Amino acid sequence: MATGAELGYQTNASALAMANTIFGPGVTVNSASYSGPANSSAIYTNGGLSAGVTPSQTGVIMSTGNVRDFTQSSGDPNRSTGTSTNTSGFDNRSDFNTIAGTNTYDAVWMDVDFTPTGNTMTMSFVFSSEEYPEFINSQFNDVVGVWVNGTHVPITVGNGATSVNNINGNTQQNLFVSNTNDAFNTEMDGFTITLSLTMPVNAGVTNSIRIGIADAADANYDSNLLIAANSVQTVLIATDDNVNINPYGSKTVNVLDNDLMLPGGTLVITHINGVAVTVGSTVTLPSGQTVQLNADGTFTVIGDGQIESKTFTYTISDGLGNTDVGFVTVNSIPCFVAGTAILTPDGEVAVESLLPGDLVMTHDDGAQPLRWIGRRVVAATGSFAPVHIRAGTFGPHADLMVSPLHRILIRDSLAELLFGETDVLVAAKDLVNGSSVRYMEGGEVEYVHLLFDRHQVIFSEGLATESFLPGPQTTKSFEADIMAEICALFPEIDPETGNGYSPAARRTLRPFEAHLLFPDSRAA
Repeated sequence: MATGAELGYQTNASALAMANTIFGPGVTVNSASYSGPANSSAIYTNGGLSAGVTPSQTGVIMSTGNVRDFTQSSGDPNRSTGTSTNTSGFDNRSDFNTIAGTNTYDAVWMDVDFTPTGNTMTMSFVFSSEEYPEFINSQFNDVVGVWVNGTHVPITVGNGATSVNNINGNTQQNLFVSNTNDAFNTEMDGFTITLSLTMPVNAGVTNSIRIGIADAADANYDSNLLIAANSVQTVLIATDDNVNINPYGSKTVNVLDNDLMLPGGTLVITHINGVAVTVGSTVTLPSGQTVQLNADGTFTVIGDGQIESKTFTYTISDGLGNTDVGFVTVNSIPCFVAGTAILTPDGEVAVESLLPGDLVMTHDDGAQPLRWIGRRVVAATGSFAPVHIRAGTFGPHADLMVSPLHRILIRDSLAELLFGETDVLVAAKDLVNGSSVRYMEGGEVEYVHLLFDRHQVIFSEGLATESFLPGPQTTKSFEADIMAEICALFPEIDPETGNGYSPAARRTLRPFEAHLLFPDSRAA
């Protein structure tokens, strides 16, 4: 357990002094004002006393209660689960209400007019709250608000709100720290690691920014916004990155490649998810993935076997005294290519290793040669989002990801009663039940199509699934050059109807028929 120690709180600091504390290189502060009680804002100092909580040694803190309640002077640093002060802050502000999704209370904010030298500006900060963890996913959604030139600036995480409901141990476990065990020197029960907000600005002219915080649904349980000194700047920008990896694989990514800095500096990564690193350091994220910093400044991200989308942060320095924080989102969605095991006469082979002419084991005809392999990368959203089938759902098979229209061989006595056939093919989208079979959205997915001389049932991760069946969907799904390639192999095929190719290997069920067999499915 940590020991309580008070930070320095200059609650009498003027708005201009607070603005000049947090605004840094590449920005000139023209004027500033503060709206709220004097004891709800301060320039804080001695941030190192709350190591792991504060975003910097000094900065500005704004609170929906009293800023001095952020820390205790001695003893237990976290004595209450519900530190609350109903202040004379502003209630029911429409701008804060919109972000929180409910009425807000005790709002405080700074308004600053400034002139930037660049077109992009960032701010490094920490959000802390007594609402954690009891009131996650409730109406008590305390929130931070930032508006530039009158437009709300969302954070590039989750739904865009810096709030209790959007950033917590359930939704963004890498970005959140629980303090219910009093491990950190703060009275708050939970807080974010240092986050970053990136915002467009107009270079060379006067811009306006409003930065504030508000309680949601009532005036109880205080929340705080801590902004790092000199972090509102335009000279060093850590640009967000997305990484798509197989859950059981790894990928090396150059996160520095799209970061921006002024000439004369040298980019160095100093922290991964708030943990100080040097070359060769490996950080295990709370979500389970590991991230290693390589000598060339790249990251190697290693999956943890889970199908998920998780975000972590990294901090960069330009060697000139400037730092910034960026987000990396890791989409662990197994493209139906890397790592997916297809049964062949020589055992299971990763589908990305297969080539036309290779033999693949089929359900009906033994080993058959592949005639064509097609690949297509799409955004994994909407009707293109892959369907994940949990291991063991339809027998002794491993986890599998398929496209929504990919059909699975189902053997069921009820099928014989309903359709006169024991074996039927059912589209994955018609098997979705929200638990063992569910859509996985986020990032990109590469769909791989295996075509034989006739439609076959093959074994993917031990599950019987169909091979590619040309038909009307082919023209809609593939570009003209791919269609020409298929028709060159099978000139008898009519791409509009699929006529000229073999019939389906089994009866294919329509959505309403699949629902008879699987009444708990959510046919889409």
